[in-house]
Amino acid sequence: MSKKILVVGGTGMLGKPVAEKLSTSGFEVTVLSTNVDKAKENLPDSIAVEYGDVTKSESLKKPIEGKDFVYINLNAKLTPELYETIEIGGCDTVAKISKEMGVQRIGYISGASSQGGKKGILYLDAKVEAENRIITSGVPYTIFRASWFYESLPKFIQQGKAIILGDQPNQYRWLAASDFAVQVVEAFSNEKAADKCFYNGGPEKMTMKEALVKFCTVCYPDLNPEKMSFGMAKMFSKLPGMKPLELAIPFFEYFSTNVENIDLSEADTILGKNNTTVDEWSRLYKKQMT
Repeated sequence: MSKKILVVGGTGMLGKPVAEKLSTSGFEVTVLSTNVDKAKENLPDSIAVEYGDVTKSESLKKPIEGKDFVYINLNAKLTPELYETIEIGGCDTVAKISKEMGVQRIGYISGASSQGGKKGILYLDAKVEAENRIITSGVPYTIFRASWFYESLPKFIQQGKAIILGDQPNQYRWLAASDFAVQVVEAFSNEKAADKCFYNGGPEKMTMKEALVKFCTVCYPDLNPEKMSFGMAKMFSKLPGMKPLELAIPFFEYFSTNVENIDLSEADTILGKNNTTVDEWSRLYKKQMT
């Protein structure tokens, strides 16, 4: 029997692979979107799309009604004023309506680096608060605290250069979105995943530079990853059109001193291991480039 699931944020870099994998795994998938026509163009016909805005509670009741599960993948795009309304407020509103509508489980993609505790950086603290709103909602939950995704590596290529902001000495458990999607499917298929917070990571521990070097070796062999100091980055961020850089600096400043000490064993046991290496992912990415 098909299970009905609403994916909140199912058209982007991390949400779309999850929505598609759920669909091909026997779930009846609906994606919530503020732009229905655009979302339909971006998704296979097997996935339904309904209008909804997480900042407007009344718009969420119809899409959530009758669903067995809800999966949340929100993106405030490093914009400070959006974290309260989108990340925290959105999760809070979705969770409350899910409780009202009798949803069996909520899934939410958070971040590994917070480890469930607020640390004084808006991006991470908003994720933690969003987790708290879901956990206390009264709906069974599965929180995915994911490490860095390979899918972010192409974003390090800017203006013909491979750039890393600041000293980034710490290693992370990089993973592929396609592997993560399999874990999400397993979580919604397995009662053992209810009321748990999992750490999700891949088979290799790498610094940002190590991951970027491997990516560039396959996809951009002419590029040699370079470091841009935070001081230089802050100077460039004042130039016209550099607002994204300005927003990214505090985010990368945090990671330059943050040690990711996470245990993947419970996720590996219940949800299955993520085995795709950065070399394998990069080769697949290169095929898509051509």
